[in-house]
Amino acid sequence: MKKLKLLFTILLVSIVTLTHGQTLEARNPEVTGLSPERLNVIDQVLTGYLDRNEIPGAVVLIARKGEIGYLKSFGLRDIENNQVMTNDAIFRIASMTKAITTVGFMILYERGLFKLDDPISNYIPEFKYMKALSGDSVKQEITIRHLLNHTSGLSYAFSNPQEAYDLYTQNRIYNGLGKTEGTIGENVKRLAALPLMFQPGEKFQYGLSTDVLGYLIEIIAGLPLDEFFNRNIFQPLEMSDTYFSLPTEKESRLAVMYNYSDNELQRTVGEGQSGFLKYSDYSTYASNRKYFSGGGGLQSTASDYYNFLTMILNHGKFKNRQIISRKTVELMTSNQTGDLFSFEKGAGFGFGFAISNGPSETGMIESAGTYSWSGIFTSHYWVDPEENLIGIILTQTQPFNWDILRKFKTLVYQAIND
Repeated sequence: MKKLKLLFTILLVSIVTLTHGQTLEARNPEVTGLSPERLNVIDQVLTGYLDRNEIPGAVVLIARKGEIGYLKSFGLRDIENNQVMTNDAIFRIASMTKAITTVGFMILYERGLFKLDDPISNYIPEFKYMKALSGDSVKQEITIRHLLNHTSGLSYAFSNPQEAYDLYTQNRIYNGLGKTEGTIGENVKRLAALPLMFQPGEKFQYGLSTDVLGYLIEIIAGLPLDEFFNRNIFQPLEMSDTYFSLPTEKESRLAVMYNYSDNELQRTVGEGQSGFLKYSDYSTYASNRKYFSGGGGLQSTASDYYNFLTMILNHGKFKNRQIISRKTVELMTSNQTGDLFSFEKGAGFGFGFAISNGPSETGMIESAGTYSWSGIFTSHYWVDPEENLIGIILTQTQPFNWDILRKFKTLVYQAIND
Protein backbone atom coordinates (compact mmCIF):
# COMPACT_ATOMS: atom_id res chain seq x y z
CA MET A 1 0.00 0.00 0.00
CA LYS A 2 2.84 2.40 0.81
CA LYS A 3 4.39 1.72 -2.60
CA LEU A 4 1.09 2.42 -4.33
CA LYS A 5 0.70 5.70 -2.46
CA LEU A 6 4.21 6.68 -3.48
CA LEU A 7 3.41 6.01 -7.12
CA PHE A 8 0.35 8.21 -7.00
CA THR A 9 2.36 10.92 -5.25
CA ILE A 10 4.82 10.83 -8.14
CA LEU A 11 1.95 11.20 -10.59
CA LEU A 12 0.43 14.13 -8.74
CA VAL A 13 3.59 16.20 -8.43
CA SER A 14 4.81 15.24 -11.92
CA ILE A 15 8.34 14.37 -10.83
CA VAL A 16 10.23 11.43 -12.23
CA THR A 17 13.00 9.90 -10.13
CA LEU A 18 15.55 8.14 -12.32
CA THR A 19 17.55 5.08 -11.28
CA HIS A 20 20.80 7.03 -11.22
CA GLY A 21 19.41 9.52 -8.69
CA GLN A 22 18.62 12.53 -10.85
CA THR A 23 15.17 14.09 -10.79
CA LEU A 24 13.35 15.78 -13.62
CA GLU A 25 10.68 18.19 -12.50
CA ALA A 26 7.94 20.16 -14.21
CA ARG A 27 8.09 23.86 -13.39
CA ASN A 28 5.14 26.18 -13.02
CA PRO A 29 3.72 26.20 -16.59
CA GLU A 30 3.29 29.97 -16.52
CA VAL A 31 7.10 30.34 -16.42
CA THR A 32 7.15 28.71 -19.86
CA GLY A 33 4.27 30.77 -21.27
CA LEU A 34 1.79 27.91 -21.00
CA SER A 35 -1.64 28.27 -19.41
CA PRO A 36 -2.28 25.80 -16.55
CA GLU A 37 -6.00 25.90 -17.26
CA ARG A 38 -5.53 25.14 -20.95
CA LEU A 39 -3.04 22.36 -20.17
CA ASN A 40 -5.84 20.65 -18.24
CA VAL A 41 -7.51 19.96 -21.57
CA ILE A 42 -4.69 17.50 -22.30
CA ASP A 43 -5.61 15.57 -19.14
CA GLN A 44 -9.25 15.45 -20.18
CA VAL A 45 -8.57 14.28 -23.73
CA LEU A 46 -6.02 11.62 -22.77
CA THR A 47 -8.34 10.35 -20.05
CA GLY A 48 -10.96 9.91 -22.78
CA TYR A 49 -8.59 7.67 -24.75
CA LEU A 50 -7.99 5.63 -21.60
CA ASP A 51 -11.70 5.35 -20.84
CA ARG A 52 -12.37 4.11 -24.37
CA ASN A 53 -9.54 1.55 -24.03
CA GLU A 54 -7.72 2.97 -27.06
CA ILE A 55 -4.40 3.20 -25.21
CA PRO A 56 -3.22 1.49 -22.01
CA GLY A 57 -1.26 4.50 -20.78
CA ALA A 58 1.04 7.31 -21.82
CA VAL A 59 3.80 9.64 -20.68
CA VAL A 60 3.65 13.24 -21.89
CA LEU A 61 6.33 15.93 -21.70
CA ILE A 62 6.06 19.54 -22.87
CA ALA A 63 8.94 22.01 -22.57
CA ARG A 64 9.19 25.61 -23.60
CA LYS A 65 11.86 28.28 -23.17
CA GLY A 66 14.24 25.70 -21.75
CA GLU A 67 11.92 24.59 -18.96
CA ILE A 68 9.59 21.61 -18.61
CA GLY A 69 6.09 23.00 -18.14
CA TYR A 70 4.17 19.73 -18.20
CA LEU A 71 5.22 16.17 -17.34
CA LYS A 72 2.61 13.58 -16.55
CA SER A 73 1.91 9.88 -16.86
CA PHE A 74 -1.50 8.38 -17.48
CA GLY A 75 -3.07 4.95 -17.17
CA LEU A 76 -1.23 1.68 -16.75
CA ARG A 77 2.14 0.34 -17.83
CA ASP A 78 0.83 -3.23 -17.45
CA ILE A 79 -2.94 -3.69 -17.47
CA GLU A 80 -3.08 -7.34 -16.43
CA ASN A 81 -0.86 -6.76 -13.40
CA ASN A 82 -2.35 -3.33 -12.57
CA GLN A 83 1.03 -1.61 -12.78
CA VAL A 84 0.61 2.17 -12.86
CA MET A 85 2.36 4.12 -15.61
CA THR A 86 5.11 6.34 -14.21
CA ASN A 87 7.15 9.13 -15.72
CA ASP A 88 10.27 6.94 -15.79
CA ALA A 89 8.60 4.13 -17.79
CA ILE A 90 10.73 2.76 -20.61
CA PHE A 91 9.23 2.56 -24.11
CA ARG A 92 10.21 0.92 -27.39
CA ILE A 93 10.66 4.14 -29.34
CA ALA A 94 10.92 2.41 -32.75
CA SER A 95 11.59 4.99 -35.48
CA MET A 96 12.36 7.72 -32.96
CA THR A 97 15.69 5.84 -32.98
CA LYS A 98 16.39 7.28 -36.45
CA ALA A 99 17.16 10.80 -35.26
CA ILE A 100 19.70 9.44 -32.75
CA THR A 101 21.42 7.32 -35.42
CA THR A 102 21.51 10.31 -37.76
CA VAL A 103 23.16 12.48 -35.11
CA GLY A 104 25.69 9.71 -34.50
CA PHE A 105 26.49 9.60 -38.18
CA MET A 106 26.86 13.37 -38.38
CA ILE A 107 29.32 13.25 -35.48
CA LEU A 108 31.54 11.14 -37.73
CA TYR A 109 30.89 13.52 -40.64
CA GLU A 110 32.25 16.36 -38.55
CA ARG A 111 35.47 14.39 -38.03
CA GLY A 112 36.14 14.53 -41.78
CA LEU A 113 35.90 10.76 -42.24
CA PHE A 114 33.75 10.87 -45.40
CA LYS A 115 31.79 13.14 -47.75
CA LEU A 116 28.02 13.11 -47.99
CA ASP A 117 28.11 12.20 -51.68
CA ASP A 118 30.46 9.25 -51.23
CA PRO A 119 29.05 6.00 -52.65
CA ILE A 120 28.26 3.65 -49.78
CA SER A 121 30.01 0.88 -51.71
CA ASN A 122 33.26 2.55 -50.58
CA TYR A 123 32.46 1.06 -47.19
CA ILE A 124 30.06 -1.81 -48.00
CA PRO A 125 31.24 -3.34 -51.31
CA GLU A 126 28.07 -5.44 -51.61
CA PHE A 127 26.25 -2.28 -52.74
CA LYS A 128 28.55 -1.67 -55.72
CA TYR A 129 26.45 -3.18 -58.50
CA MET A 130 22.71 -2.83 -57.91
CA LYS A 131 19.57 -3.32 -59.98
CA ALA A 132 16.16 -1.73 -59.61
CA LEU A 133 12.97 -3.70 -59.02
CA SER A 134 12.08 -2.95 -62.66
CA GLY A 135 15.13 -4.97 -63.74
CA ASP A 136 17.09 -1.95 -64.95
CA SER A 137 20.66 -1.41 -63.82
CA VAL A 138 21.09 1.36 -61.30
CA LYS A 139 22.27 4.54 -63.02
CA GLN A 140 24.03 6.00 -60.00
CA GLU A 141 25.20 4.35 -56.84
CA ILE A 142 23.55 4.89 -53.48
CA THR A 143 25.36 7.69 -51.65
CA ILE A 144 25.49 8.56 -47.97
CA ARG A 145 23.21 11.51 -48.72
CA HIS A 146 20.60 9.16 -50.19
CA LEU A 147 20.58 7.19 -46.95
CA LEU A 148 20.26 10.31 -44.80
CA ASN A 149 17.22 11.64 -46.70
CA HIS A 150 15.60 8.28 -47.57
CA THR A 151 15.96 8.54 -51.34
CA SER A 152 18.21 5.46 -51.60
CA GLY A 153 15.69 3.07 -53.15
CA LEU A 154 15.69 0.95 -49.99
CA SER A 155 12.40 0.33 -48.25
CA TYR A 156 10.60 -1.54 -45.51
CA ALA A 157 8.56 -4.59 -46.39
CA PHE A 158 5.50 -2.95 -44.82
CA SER A 159 5.94 0.24 -46.87
CA ASN A 160 5.45 -1.42 -50.23
CA PRO A 161 3.01 -3.52 -52.25
CA GLN A 162 2.95 -7.30 -52.08
CA GLU A 163 5.86 -7.80 -54.49
CA ALA A 164 8.30 -5.91 -52.30
CA TYR A 165 6.85 -7.44 -49.14
CA ASP A 166 7.47 -10.94 -50.49
CA LEU A 167 10.99 -10.01 -51.63
CA TYR A 168 12.03 -8.72 -48.21
CA THR A 169 10.34 -11.36 -46.08
CA GLN A 170 11.52 -14.31 -48.18
CA ASN A 171 15.11 -13.07 -47.86
CA ARG A 172 14.85 -12.51 -44.08
CA ILE A 173 15.22 -8.73 -44.22
CA TYR A 174 14.43 -7.55 -40.70
CA ASN A 175 12.91 -4.20 -39.79
CA GLY A 176 14.41 -4.06 -36.29
CA LEU A 177 11.01 -4.09 -34.55
CA GLY A 178 10.65 -7.81 -33.94
CA LYS A 179 12.85 -10.64 -32.75
CA THR A 180 15.82 -10.94 -35.05
CA GLU A 181 18.67 -13.26 -35.92
CA GLY A 182 22.31 -12.34 -36.32
CA THR A 183 23.63 -8.78 -36.53
CA ILE A 184 22.69 -5.60 -38.36
CA GLY A 185 25.70 -6.11 -40.65
CA GLU A 186 24.43 -9.50 -41.77
CA ASN A 187 20.98 -8.04 -42.43
CA VAL A 188 22.41 -5.15 -44.46
CA LYS A 189 24.47 -7.49 -46.63
CA ARG A 190 21.39 -9.59 -47.41
CA LEU A 191 19.59 -6.36 -48.28
CA ALA A 192 22.39 -5.38 -50.69
CA ALA A 193 21.78 -8.55 -52.70
CA LEU A 194 18.19 -7.48 -53.51
CA PRO A 195 16.95 -4.97 -56.11
CA LEU A 196 16.16 -1.39 -55.17
CA MET A 197 12.60 -0.16 -55.28
CA PHE A 198 13.63 2.67 -57.64
CA GLN A 199 16.65 4.56 -58.93
CA PRO A 200 18.52 6.36 -56.09
CA GLY A 201 17.56 10.02 -55.78
CA GLU A 202 14.30 9.73 -57.76
CA LYS A 203 11.84 9.27 -54.89
CA PHE A 204 11.44 9.46 -51.14
CA GLN A 205 10.83 6.03 -49.63
CA TYR A 206 10.82 5.52 -45.91
CA GLY A 207 12.74 2.40 -45.04
CA LEU A 208 15.92 0.64 -44.02
CA SER A 209 18.27 3.46 -45.03
CA THR A 210 18.90 4.34 -41.38
CA ASP A 211 19.73 0.73 -40.52
CA VAL A 212 22.42 0.92 -43.19
CA LEU A 213 23.65 4.17 -41.59
CA GLY A 214 23.93 2.32 -38.28
CA TYR A 215 26.07 -0.35 -39.88
CA LEU A 216 28.20 2.32 -41.55
CA ILE A 217 28.82 3.86 -38.13
CA GLU A 218 30.15 0.50 -36.97
CA ILE A 219 32.45 0.25 -39.99
CA ILE A 220 33.74 3.84 -39.95
CA ALA A 221 34.06 4.19 -36.17
CA GLY A 222 35.29 0.65 -35.60
CA LEU A 223 32.84 0.17 -32.71
CA PRO A 224 29.57 -1.72 -32.22
CA LEU A 225 26.67 0.71 -32.59
CA ASP A 226 25.59 0.43 -28.96
CA GLU A 227 29.08 1.27 -27.72
CA PHE A 228 29.42 4.19 -30.14
CA PHE A 229 26.09 5.60 -28.93
CA ASN A 230 27.08 5.19 -25.28
CA ARG A 231 30.35 7.04 -25.72
CA ASN A 232 29.25 9.82 -28.06
CA ILE A 233 25.56 10.44 -27.33
CA PHE A 234 24.09 8.70 -24.28
CA GLN A 235 26.78 9.54 -21.74
CA PRO A 236 27.33 13.17 -22.86
CA LEU A 237 23.55 13.75 -22.91
CA GLU A 238 22.96 11.95 -19.59
CA MET A 239 20.62 9.48 -21.30
CA SER A 240 21.00 6.79 -18.65
CA ASP A 241 17.85 4.84 -19.59
CA THR A 242 18.33 4.42 -23.36
CA TYR A 243 19.40 1.02 -24.68
CA PHE A 244 19.25 -1.50 -27.47
CA SER A 245 19.51 -4.21 -24.81
CA LEU A 246 17.62 -3.44 -21.63
CA PRO A 247 19.48 -4.39 -18.42
CA THR A 248 17.72 -6.97 -16.29
CA GLU A 249 17.29 -4.57 -13.38
CA LYS A 250 15.30 -2.16 -15.59
CA GLU A 251 12.99 -4.67 -17.28
CA SER A 252 10.25 -3.98 -14.72
CA ARG A 253 9.94 -0.42 -16.07
CA LEU A 254 9.35 -1.48 -19.69
CA ALA A 255 5.82 -0.62 -20.80
CA VAL A 256 3.85 -3.60 -22.12
CA MET A 257 2.85 -3.62 -25.79
CA TYR A 258 -0.89 -3.73 -26.61
CA ASN A 259 -2.90 -4.17 -29.77
CA TYR A 260 -6.11 -2.16 -30.11
CA SER A 261 -8.79 -4.13 -31.94
CA ASP A 262 -12.58 -4.37 -31.75
CA ASN A 263 -12.74 -1.58 -29.17
CA GLU A 264 -10.44 -3.31 -26.70
CA LEU A 265 -6.78 -3.66 -25.87
CA GLN A 266 -5.10 -7.03 -26.12
CA ARG A 267 -1.66 -7.73 -24.73
CA THR A 268 0.73 -8.53 -27.57
CA VAL A 269 2.26 -11.95 -26.97
CA GLY A 270 4.99 -13.13 -29.32
CA GLU A 271 4.82 -11.91 -32.89
CA GLY A 272 1.96 -9.73 -34.11
CA GLN A 273 1.09 -8.20 -37.45
CA SER A 274 -0.65 -5.03 -38.62
CA GLY A 275 -0.96 -4.94 -42.40
CA PHE A 276 2.51 -5.72 -43.74
CA LEU A 277 4.14 -4.81 -40.42
CA LYS A 278 5.36 -7.60 -38.18
CA TYR A 279 6.32 -6.66 -34.64
CA SER A 280 7.03 -8.27 -31.29
CA ASP A 281 6.24 -7.61 -27.65
CA TYR A 282 9.96 -8.07 -26.93
CA SER A 283 9.22 -10.36 -24.00
CA THR A 284 12.87 -11.46 -24.32
CA TYR A 285 14.13 -7.96 -25.20
CA ALA A 286 16.85 -7.95 -22.59
CA SER A 287 20.58 -7.88 -22.04
CA ASN A 288 21.47 -10.56 -24.61
CA ARG A 289 20.25 -8.62 -27.64
CA LYS A 290 22.92 -8.27 -30.35
CA TYR A 291 20.92 -6.87 -33.27
CA PHE A 292 21.39 -3.09 -33.19
CA SER A 293 18.81 -1.55 -35.52
CA GLY A 294 19.73 2.07 -36.20
CA GLY A 295 16.28 2.58 -37.66
CA GLY A 296 14.11 1.27 -34.84
CA GLY A 297 15.81 -0.70 -32.09
CA LEU A 298 16.14 1.63 -29.10
CA GLN A 299 14.21 1.80 -25.86
CA SER A 300 14.11 5.06 -23.94
CA THR A 301 12.21 7.35 -21.58
CA ALA A 302 10.56 10.73 -22.03
CA SER A 303 13.28 12.39 -19.95
CA ASP A 304 16.16 10.84 -21.91
CA TYR A 305 14.63 11.78 -25.24
CA TYR A 306 13.99 15.28 -23.93
CA ASN A 307 17.73 15.65 -23.27
CA PHE A 308 18.43 14.57 -26.84
CA LEU A 309 15.92 17.00 -28.36
CA THR A 310 17.14 19.79 -26.08
CA MET A 311 20.59 19.35 -27.58
CA ILE A 312 19.19 19.70 -31.11
CA LEU A 313 17.10 22.74 -30.18
CA ASN A 314 20.14 24.34 -28.55
CA HIS A 315 22.13 24.15 -31.80
CA GLY A 316 23.98 20.96 -30.87
CA LYS A 317 24.90 21.95 -27.31
CA PHE A 318 23.85 20.21 -24.08
CA LYS A 319 24.87 22.04 -20.92
CA ASN A 320 28.54 22.82 -21.61
CA ARG A 321 29.06 20.06 -24.16
CA GLN A 322 28.95 20.68 -27.93
CA ILE A 323 27.75 17.35 -29.35
CA ILE A 324 27.45 18.53 -32.96
CA SER A 325 27.90 21.97 -34.48
CA ARG A 326 25.24 24.58 -35.04
CA LYS A 327 25.81 24.38 -38.79
CA THR A 328 25.32 20.61 -38.79
CA VAL A 329 21.99 21.04 -36.98
CA GLU A 330 20.97 23.59 -39.63
CA LEU A 331 21.78 21.06 -42.35
CA MET A 332 19.86 18.25 -40.64
CA THR A 333 16.77 20.37 -40.04
CA SER A 334 16.50 21.88 -43.53
CA ASN A 335 14.51 20.31 -46.36
CA GLN A 336 16.83 17.99 -48.31
CA THR A 337 14.20 16.33 -50.53
CA GLY A 338 12.44 19.23 -52.27
CA ASP A 339 8.93 18.12 -53.14
CA LEU A 340 9.73 14.38 -53.09
CA PHE A 341 8.53 13.91 -49.50
CA SER A 342 5.07 12.38 -49.69
CA PHE A 343 4.23 11.47 -46.10
CA GLU A 344 2.55 14.74 -45.20
CA LYS A 345 1.22 17.70 -47.10
CA GLY A 346 3.36 20.83 -46.94
CA ALA A 347 6.44 19.19 -45.49
CA GLY A 348 9.89 18.05 -46.56
CA PHE A 349 12.53 15.79 -45.09
CA GLY A 350 15.97 16.70 -43.79
CA PHE A 351 18.45 14.29 -42.27
CA GLY A 352 16.46 12.28 -39.74
CA PHE A 353 13.47 14.62 -39.45
CA ALA A 354 10.34 15.70 -41.30
CA ILE A 355 10.41 19.49 -41.75
CA SER A 356 7.22 21.56 -41.74
CA ASN A 357 6.75 24.33 -44.29
CA GLY A 358 4.34 26.05 -41.88
CA PRO A 359 0.58 26.49 -41.46
CA SER A 360 -0.07 28.00 -44.88
CA GLU A 361 1.09 24.77 -46.55
CA THR A 362 0.42 22.05 -43.98
CA GLY A 363 -2.88 23.38 -42.67
CA MET A 364 -1.54 22.47 -39.22
CA ILE A 365 -0.90 24.61 -36.18
CA GLU A 366 2.90 24.20 -35.96
CA SER A 367 5.39 26.86 -37.04
CA ALA A 368 7.44 26.74 -40.23
CA GLY A 369 10.70 24.93 -39.55
CA THR A 370 9.23 22.57 -36.97
CA TYR A 371 10.92 19.18 -37.19
CA SER A 372 9.48 15.90 -35.99
CA TRP A 373 9.02 12.17 -36.33
CA SER A 374 7.14 9.26 -34.79
CA GLY A 375 7.52 5.67 -33.66
CA ILE A 376 5.23 2.97 -35.05
CA PHE A 377 4.05 2.01 -31.56
CA THR A 378 2.19 5.36 -31.31
CA SER A 379 4.84 7.73 -30.04
CA HIS A 380 5.74 11.15 -31.38
CA TYR A 381 8.01 14.12 -30.81
CA TRP A 382 8.44 17.53 -32.37
CA VAL A 383 10.62 20.59 -31.92
CA ASP A 384 9.36 24.05 -32.85
CA PRO A 385 12.36 26.44 -32.82
CA GLU A 386 10.20 29.53 -33.36
CA GLU A 387 8.23 28.79 -30.19
CA ASN A 388 11.23 27.28 -28.37
CA LEU A 389 8.99 24.26 -27.82
CA ILE A 390 9.48 20.51 -27.41
CA GLY A 391 6.61 18.02 -27.26
CA ILE A 392 6.86 14.28 -26.54
CA ILE A 393 4.14 11.68 -26.16
CA LEU A 394 4.94 8.01 -25.60
CA THR A 395 2.50 5.11 -25.66
CA GLN A 396 2.90 1.43 -26.54
CA THR A 397 0.02 0.66 -28.87
CA GLN A 398 -0.56 -0.88 -32.29
CA PRO A 399 -1.86 -0.11 -34.88
CA PHE A 400 -0.34 3.35 -35.12
CA ASN A 401 -2.84 5.93 -33.87
CA TRP A 402 -2.55 9.18 -35.84
CA ASP A 403 -5.64 10.56 -34.11
CA ILE A 404 -4.16 10.89 -30.64
CA LEU A 405 -0.84 12.28 -31.88
CA ARG A 406 -2.38 15.01 -34.01
CA LYS A 407 -4.81 16.03 -31.29
CA PHE A 408 -2.00 16.15 -28.75
CA LYS A 409 -0.04 18.60 -30.88
CA THR A 410 -3.09 20.87 -31.17
CA LEU A 411 -3.66 20.68 -27.41
CA VAL A 412 -0.10 21.80 -26.73
CA TYR A 413 -0.25 24.82 -29.03
CA GLN A 414 -3.62 25.97 -27.71
CA ALA A 415 -2.05 26.17 -24.24
CA ILE A 416 0.46 28.86 -25.29
CA ASN A 417 -0.70 32.13 -23.72
CA ASP A 418 2.15 34.64 -24.04
